[in-house]
Amino acid sequence: MFDFLFRRKTETPAPAPASTPAADVAPGTHLHYDPHLTPELLADHKALLGQFGAVLSATGKRDSSAVIELLNRFGDDLRGHILKENIRLYVYLKHSLQNDEDSLEIMQGFSREMHQIGRAVTDFLHRYTHENTWDEAHWVVFERDLKGVGGVLGKRIQTEESVLYPLYLPPTDYA
Repeated sequence: MFDFLFRRKTETPAPAPASTPAADVAPGTHLHYDPHLTPELLADHKALLGQFGAVLSATGKRDSSAVIELLNRFGDDLRGHILKENIRLYVYLKHSLQNDEDSLEIMQGFSREMHQIGRAVTDFLHRYTHENTWDEAHWVVFERDLKGVGGVLGKRIQTEESVLYPLYLPPTDYA
């Protein structure tokens, strides 16, 4: 359903193993550690940064049609990335870090902050993908807002990769 909402192609998932050791499951859940999750999230970041660069390029050319199209694609992919983090990363960490209050607090702070950033970026995307008038004054305001969003997302990506993602470990590593 979410793939349909975010206009992503779906791949047939690999069948789940017949039996998975309890050691691979986050405490109190049926969430399995996925060794491919962090590389997927890092690849998402790389793709999002590339898309953001394309928006900057189209902005420099004052190509409003391309900007709107690129912002829509960026928004779809960013929402998919946030959803992946919310479902597969944060829920897993919430259960896995129960015995590490400091790391749990860090993770919860990241989650709250991402919720706020997601709302602000969604507002930004809505404002500029529904805009019809792209005169020079509008471009100047857009460029300012775009650089602000880019700064926030760039810093967020850096801290996720250096602080948050290293917390994602197999359950046996939390013991």
